[in-house]
Amino acid sequence: MWPFKRKPKQEVVSPQEISFSQVDITEAFDDNLSLKADDWVETILLNVSIPDPTSQGLPPSEATDEETYEVADRLSSLRESIGIPGDGVYCPICHIANIDIDLLRTPCPKCERSLLKFGWT
Repeated sequence: MWPFKRKPKQEVVSPQEISFSQVDITEAFDDNLSLKADDWVETILLNVSIPDPTSQGLPPSEATDEETYEVADRLSSLRESIGIPGDGVYCPICHIANIDIDLLRTPCPKCERSLLKFGWT
């Protein structure tokens, strides 16, 4: 009788079941849409807002810069193995991101560590 199909029931996923492919995020979705290739935006470390970050593949909240970078590098390698359009780069230590994927694995403009792959969504 009703001309519309019912939407399939959406499954709710607990935050503890989510794993991440990077250690930082931006403050809002679509932050990248207004950026130019030479613009940098601040990022936020994910592990400070998650009760048990290590269970989701993130470094512990008390991790050193070296430990954080090691985890971020491993996650970036995983993300690099998947061709995700629109990805950019970031530094998980300086907490900055850029839309120019050509900067991947080049030195961070602040700390000179290699920039890692960053997803905007």
